[in-house]
Amino acid sequence: MAGISSLGVGSGIDIRSLVDQLVEAERAPVANRLDRKETQFQAELSGMGNLKSALNAFRSEVRALADIEAFQTVKATSDNSDAVSVSASAGADTGSFDVEVNALAQAQATASGAFAESTTAVGSGTLTFRFGEVTTDGSGSVTGFSQNADRAVATVEIPSGATSLASIRDAVNEADVGVRASIINDGSGERLVFNAADSGAANGFVVDVSDDDGNDTDNSGLSQLAFNTSASNQSATRDAADASLVVNGLDITRESNTITDVIQGVMLDLNETTSSVANISISSDTGAVRKKIETFVGAFNSLQGQVTQLSGYDAETQQGGILQGNAVVRNINSNLRQLVTDTLGALEGRSVRSLADLGIITKRDGTMEIDSEKLTDALENSFDEVGALFASTGLVNGDNIRYESSRSTTQPGTYGVNVTQVAEQASVNGGSLSVTPSGSTPLTIDADNDNFVIVVDGERSGSISLTQGDYTSGDALAAEVQARINGDGNLEDAGVGVSVDYDSANNRLVFSSERYGSESSIEFGSVDTNSAAELGIDTSLNDTGVDVAGTIGGVAGEGFGRFLTAQSGDPNGLKVEVLGQATGSRGDITYSKGITSRLEGALNSYLDSDGLLDSVTDSLRGRIEDIGDERSRLQDRLQRIEERYIAEFSAMDTLVAQLNQTSSFLTNQLSGLESLAGSGGGGSK
Repeated sequence: MAGISSLGVGSGIDIRSLVDQLVEAERAPVANRLDRKETQFQAELSGMGNLKSALNAFRSEVRALADIEAFQTVKATSDNSDAVSVSASAGADTGSFDVEVNALAQAQATASGAFAESTTAVGSGTLTFRFGEVTTDGSGSVTGFSQNADRAVATVEIPSGATSLASIRDAVNEADVGVRASIINDGSGERLVFNAADSGAANGFVVDVSDDDGNDTDNSGLSQLAFNTSASNQSATRDAADASLVVNGLDITRESNTITDVIQGVMLDLNETTSSVANISISSDTGAVRKKIETFVGAFNSLQGQVTQLSGYDAETQQGGILQGNAVVRNINSNLRQLVTDTLGALEGRSVRSLADLGIITKRDGTMEIDSEKLTDALENSFDEVGALFASTGLVNGDNIRYESSRSTTQPGTYGVNVTQVAEQASVNGGSLSVTPSGSTPLTIDADNDNFVIVVDGERSGSISLTQGDYTSGDALAAEVQARINGDGNLEDAGVGVSVDYDSANNRLVFSSERYGSESSIEFGSVDTNSAAELGIDTSLNDTGVDVAGTIGGVAGEGFGRFLTAQSGDPNGLKVEVLGQATGSRGDITYSKGITSRLEGALNSYLDSDGLLDSVTDSLRGRIEDIGDERSRLQDRLQRIEERYIAEFSAMDTLVAQLNQTSSFLTNQLSGLESLAGSGGGGSK
């Protein structure tokens, strides 16, 4: 406040001190009240921050259990991991399996003749790699080849300006055709070595050469790298071979030493052959799930401890928490307790419907404790239902249907699946071949029937050229056609493909899209001169696939390929995959949102940017700002009071000064009169 140094000069009173005391008497009660309110609001704001942190920590644990995969973990062990190591993914088949490894898979390798230097010129032209089963003689020459229809034919251009051994190696590697090239010096010279990227008997390869020197089979120019039934100018240094193993008494062969399709969801890595059985054990990882559940309970109990600290009352210290009696805290905690203890109606009739069925009970202080024996029993006997209690999922009761997903609109319940139309792939039947291919009557592919364009699932291929030659079986012809189509760059980039089969009963080729549903289509954009007459394919051939159709819970579903999704009612958004070919009732799916869905929904309503706690904290901050405004108003009022007191005391001081002056004047006058009176008396004597 402004000071006036001359205050009290006239009266001699310490008016400055008196004014300050009077103003302080006005200020102190109001300021103390505002300080107490601000301290309280700041404490509540801090308490809400602590509550928010505790709720966020609990939400993190809730979210960790929201994905059903958290409850589908399995553990896999091998008692001979040096020979057979094992791993398993969520949902893998469980059981015990005996595995014997008789042979490991290996990839084919070939080597060229010796060249003086890696810079030695070889030749220009085209290298074509075709994949399949290759048989060789003792010298490594090709004696037979059966094409793999599932492997695309790959072509590598060798231009005239890059014909050295090293340039050819680089061109093959850059083309990424499924064969890696390298140069090895074996002491006799530099050899170009081709190694198949994939192991397995069906992934061997032959190398056809289109040599710019005009001769594709001699040992000169680019044809020095030919490796096929017509010219073996390279030699096989390692033949392609399948892995051979026995699983629970069943003989099995596979292309790779990493095997993923023998036991559902299980990957076997074959490292060496075995002299005795390796035992593989696949079991539900109840230990991992138990730990997740225990972590969830621990997080809930930690939240309860924080709530008690913030809003409870300590009888020993006779002190309450900073949020004691707060209705927001009380309502939040009451709601969360109810959500974790409620029974899920969707699981009615099942052995696990609530946390209590897992042996998780609530104590008087609001925390939970676990009956270990009861939890173990639930995990061992009702593993899938434990997952459905916590996470959103569908429990399937039926064959060849699979729960895929749901939406927020999907309501818990059990819904029957009825199929009226199974999904179909686009498929076209070619006309009859001009001959029935055989050794005595081969079908010849030449310049008049080797070229066509196909449109698959709406994607147009480039110009596809078949390997010219005599085909002595329909299967060999189908394999060549399929490999060439699926090797087309346009179709590969679009991720679409076909299967081509030989229909021996009707002597024709059958083309099928790999995709199901209405987006599956096949048509021929163009064909060669004699393709219709000799191969039975022409531009009139076309077909479109069909989406699955049916109902879920009596509600019409929308089909997309093999996926059927309910579009209204309680099952709205429930999506299932329909496999197999049967129509009619396929069983039912029990959909449960799980307690985590409800918990996360509630926690989000508290914690999100527009949630309850932000509203409460914004209100508290507003109140604190209001206190600042009240302090400003108090300051203004005190300023006015001070100015009034100063004005009043200044007037008083002026009056007192005037009175003092009058008093001094009168005193002086009286003194003068006395002096005069005294002087007059002396003169008369």
